[in-house]
Amino acid sequence: MTPTGGEYHLLGGPAMTDAGQPVDIEAVAHQLSLINRFHGATSRPYSVAEHSLLCCDIAERLGRSVHVRLGALWHDAHECVTQDLSSPAKRAVNAVACAAGGTNAWTYFEATHAKRFRRALGLETVFVAARAVLKHIDLIALATERRDLTAWHPDRCKPWAVLHDDDPAERIEPITWLRLDSPERAAMTWQDWRQAFLDRFEALQHAQRVARERAC
Repeated sequence: MTPTGGEYHLLGGPAMTDAGQPVDIEAVAHQLSLINRFHGATSRPYSVAEHSLLCCDIAERLGRSVHVRLGALWHDAHECVTQDLSSPAKRAVNAVACAAGGTNAWTYFEATHAKRFRRALGLETVFVAARAVLKHIDLIALATERRDLTAWHPDRCKPWAVLHDDDPAERIEPITWLRLDSPERAAMTWQDWRQAFLDRFEALQHAQRVARERAC
């Protein structure tokens, strides 16, 4: 059940139809603002909604198009129904499924719903054409989150391969123009992040319409 009273089907016949998998921006913003990243292992509540907004900010800072900025905001929208499983947990689920004679169960499950949410906004092309860009933006956000919100320290913790910690030439560095542990951000409530997500979504959709009109 979604927070707006709808039903989203994860499996079965209804999951094959748009009616059985409704994408409601109000529900997405609400749920993402209540789902914590890192399974809650952060110095303050840090939601998927805030992470999505950070990715959008990074995309804008890099001068990316409005379409890529919307993709950055929307890249984890499906987690409102699949939940935000940490990367180590995703790998563990895949490994257990493969050991039991199956396939990469989590990857397949998540990808199925991610495609549904992207299709709902007509963003399939963006996620194909800008796949590498969106992934890089996501990793910059991750590096920033690790620096500002987690207890990770290079002297006592293992390096993160995904951030190329062992390769100075390829290492993903956090942003320098914003701190996630600032008092201002810590003071924001989940309702604030929900509204910020909705406001950014509306602004980007408007900018998309303007861009299309100019192109015509």
